[in-house]
Parts: sequence; C-alpha cells; structure tokens
Amino acid sequence: MKSALTLQAHVDGQVEVLSSKVDNDAYAIRIFLDTYKGKSRHTQRAYAKVCQRFLIWLWYKHQPGPCLLPAVEVQHINDYQDFLSKPEQLPEEFLKANGLKNQPFRKPLARESMKHTITILHKMFTALRELKNSSGEPYCRFAPTKFAHDGIGGKKKIKDVEEALTEAEWEAVLITIEGLPRETERDRQHYHRARWVFQLLYRTFLRREEAAQLTMACFEPSTDGWSINVTGKGETERKIIATAKLMEELKLYRESLGLSPLPYPGEMRPVIMSVTGTDKGVTAQAIYLLCKEIFRMTADRLIETDQMAAKRLYKASPHWMRHTGISHAMEAGVNPRYVQEQARHSSLLVTARYDHKDRRAWRQDIERM
Repeated sequence: MKSALTLQAHVDGQVEVLSSKVDNDAYAIRIFLDTYKGKSRHTQRAYAKVCQRFLIWLWYKHQPGPCLLPAVEVQHINDYQDFLSKPEQLPEEFLKANGLKNQPFRKPLARESMKHTITILHKMFTALRELKNSSGEPYCRFAPTKFAHDGIGGKKKIKDVEEALTEAEWEAVLITIEGLPRETERDRQHYHRARWVFQLLYRTFLRREEAAQLTMACFEPSTDGWSINVTGKGETERKIIATAKLMEELKLYRESLGLSPLPYPGEMRPVIMSVTGTDKGVTAQAIYLLCKEIFRMTADRLIETDQMAAKRLYKASPHWMRHTGISHAMEAGVNPRYVQEQARHSSLLVTARYDHKDRRAWRQDIERM
C-alpha cells in the first residue's frame, strides 16, 4: 500500500506521464491534482492536503485498499464532516503502517475551512466521474459530495470585518518593532526585516503568500510614481500602487542590506530577504512566524494596561495586516473604488465591509440617550 503522502509528489517534483486508465484511488487523485499544476504552489498544496486527508480517513474507517473512492456514499461524506468537527487522534500503529509521520487531524475545522474542504472534494469526485477504469466505466459513478456542497451555498451574509487592528493597536505594534534590539548586525537585520514586512503588508494589502513571491523586479517606476505587479489568487496578475511612504520604507530596507536605494529593472532578488544566506528569500510560513512573534510581544506589553487589545493581538495573524490597511484606508476617506483596486476585491460590496465609520457614529449617537 502506497502512502497517501505520495500524492504530494506532483507538487514538489516531476509529474509522470499519466495513463488514460485508472485502477486505484491514489492514481485517480494524482490525475485530478495534476489539473491544478498551473495554479500557485499554495493552491496545489491546499488541494493535495484535502485529498490526502480524506483518503487517510477512508483507510482508517475502512481497511486500507486500492479502490475505496468508487464506493463512497453520501453518508460517508456526512460522517467525514462530523469527524472533522470533532477529530480524533489516529493510532500510532495505523500511522506507522501507512507511512505517516504526523497526525493528519490535529484540531476541529472552522466553518470556512469545512466549506473549503467540501468544495475541493466535490471538485475531485466530479472529476473522477470523467475518468475511466480498466473496464471503460467511470471510475466514480456519482459525486457523493453534491448534497453537502449544495448545502454550503446560498446567499452570503455581508459582515463587517473585525480582524483589523485599531489605530491604537497598530501604533502599539510599531512601538514594539522600534523597540527591537539593534546591538549586533544580526539584530539590525531582524529589526529592518520586521519593519519592512509590516509596512509592506499594511501599505499594499498583500497576503503573506503574495508577499513571499515578490521580487524587486515587481516594482516598476513610471512618470506617475512606482507600482507593483502582483500575482494573486487564481494566478491573476494585477498592478497596484506603491505609495511614496512605502518606497521610503523600501529604500531604508535596501540600504540596510547594502543595496542601492531603489530596485533596478529585472532585479530578481526577493523583496523580503532571509537573514541567512545571500539573496535568499523567505517563505510564507516565515512571514507568519515573524508577524505572530511581533503580535505576541505587543500583547505581552499591553496585557496589564489593555487586556482587550492584548487578547486580540494574541489571536492576530499576518492577514490582519491586510485587513488593517484596507480598514484604515476606508476610514481615512480614500475613494472606495481605489481601495477596491488596491485590495483586488471582486466588488465594492466586499470593500465596504472594512468601513467602520458609520458603525462608530451610530454608537456615538445612541450613547447620547
């Protein structure tokens, strides 16, 4: 029995020439995943992880076998959703027998993660209906995920975005960064990188995966000023504004690395550099860990004076900086259409969720009672 982890191979390495006939689950899933090889590595890994975890669960609930997917029914999907909401640790003997080094189910899935999982599985089963087995029949005769997938649809409620730092919280984060040690060269590298990462995320509304992929060549000058070419979700390419303040921060960061103040055409050096190695960039995970550490340090400072802010900062993640930048732009009176373009939102309705001015005015007026 091959480990489900072999499904990751098409993401990390070469892809074999695939046969038109499918005779096992692992092979069928690999063909499905291969249709996403043009997507970002983040998307590929997310899809591979969902498929792997479902196959592992099938092995755990039913004895491991080469062809379990064709027998999956609606009840199995319902059972899997229940399992994901209250997962259990798999026995060590099972993990070892199937070549698994780590527990695949560590904590309950959040609502949005559950919806994402069902969506991917529905795409997988829909695709497997188009594949043929050795007898020429569809590998899977139907998509058992249809009812679960239809159930997560419907009209979406537009909610205000709460995961944004207030002006005071953002100021507290900046104070934490400025308080970082700068005695040694390594200290100074950490300080400048932390300052640059937070300014970049805040002023560009980038996601951490997008920031990790940027190179200096993505910065382009024009008669109007600098802009940034960004590859976002779905591999869509958009051009956003690099403000004068952001360019000042970039100059400061580059000079701390001994580089010229501004990028030159075709410069493939990563926009965020590792403190180890020459011209080596950072991963999205490294950005996550850096931001979490700064948020934690800020929360530790505020725990005695502002427990609510500290509690929020302990939960904060790099994505909060995207929300914070958008929210602050909206509250500063920037044209919503320009904020939408900078954030690369699909509609102004999405952008409007970040504007909290009316809600605060509402509260202030009601307080007069």
